[in-house]
Amino acid sequence: MENIKQLIWDWNGTLLNDVQMCVNVMNDLLQKYKLPELSCEKYKQVFDFPVKDYYARIGFDFDEIPFEKVGLEFMENYFKELPNSPLHFEVVQVLEEFKNMNINQLVLSAMEHNALERSLTEKGIRSYFSKVQGIDNHLANGKSVLGKGLLKSSGFAAKETLLIGDTIHDLHVAQTMACSCVLISNGHFSKERLLKEHDLVFDSLTDFMDYFKKTSKFSFLQS
Repeated sequence: MENIKQLIWDWNGTLLNDVQMCVNVMNDLLQKYKLPELSCEKYKQVFDFPVKDYYARIGFDFDEIPFEKVGLEFMENYFKELPNSPLHFEVVQVLEEFKNMNINQLVLSAMEHNALERSLTEKGIRSYFSKVQGIDNHLANGKSVLGKGLLKSSGFAAKETLLIGDTIHDLHVAQTMACSCVLISNGHFSKERLLKEHDLVFDSLTDFMDYFKKTSKFSFLQS
């Protein structure tokens, strides 16, 4: 793969298979506040960043219920269920293959930093990453700014770096960092939404890895 020497991985939805858990936790919250529940398909159509807009889209009125209240309620219940959420089945194999290619790997996540470190360790994959960067709060703010700092500290140039995510927000983060990007469609956004914004969308990490290995001259272009 020409010029690609470093991967920056998103965590939620890309490596961690937590979509159904997020739907279940949100539905408990929606039921509590007497709002319509979500199917997994509907969730993938409406989930977005900033997450405050997503909460408003699914019916929360912040004049009645402050976003900080429901957002923290969600996160408290999310972290109770997090140990039960698995990695996508091919994650360890893919990380191992990139390790064997001597490609540097990092994680950039909208999860709070200490929680991210714990989760990666508990899932048994922390050792694959030279650096890990989460946010400093539980409300998923500031990923683009933190990404720039992570890239700068990595010692690799943006043109040598590929970000792998599962949302349009990940694409925007990559563009802000001047990195290349691929998107995986088995996470928090539907494939249809991703393809409207970007050409390099794969159904799974296995499909992406196959493409990576088979492409002799690999040129990523921002859409």
